[in-house]
Amino acid sequence: MKLTPLDLQQKAFRKLRLGGLDEKEVRAFLELCASEMEDLIRKLHRQDEELRRLATRVEELRGREHLLQQTLTTAQKLTDELKQQAHKEAQIVISEAELQGEKIVQAAQNKRLQLVQEIDDLKRSRQTFVQQLSSLLDTHKALLDSARGEPAAPAAPQRAAATPPPVDDNVSFLAPPTKRADTKK
Repeated sequence: MKLTPLDLQQKAFRKLRLGGLDEKEVRAFLELCASEMEDLIRKLHRQDEELRRLATRVEELRGREHLLQQTLTTAQKLTDELKQQAHKEAQIVISEAELQGEKIVQAAQNKRLQLVQEIDDLKRSRQTFVQQLSSLLDTHKALLDSARGEPAAPAAPQRAAATPPPVDDNVSFLAPPTKRADTKK
């Protein structure tokens, strides 16, 4: 039976003949009170022990939480630093790529100008060669005409009438010569 404070206040003992209390009843009640108090003390000790254990656990968890907060803060700082470093490296790579691209474009422009110059030089050389060849042919024709005893005709009018105007291409001078009517005589 569990005792309550009300039970203790309302407990009444039987009175004996001489005005005293029944000793057995008082002892039984005291034993019951002692038993209840032992149970309560044991329960109190168990709860105190549980409270200390839980307080220790809470302290451990707070320590872990603090450590996790520090770890998260450190990780965030490290992440931010890595992002900044990656951004700087990306900017450097982009700058180097742009510089390299400009160098490549400049080199290509220089090469193009060099090739245009070489083409112009080749065109001038071709024109000079065609003029020299034409002059050589005119000289040989004049020699041939003089060897045949024909009067020498002015070179410029005959050449203008006999030869077509120069064609501006790279292979026309390689064409085989055509037979003229005056060479068959």
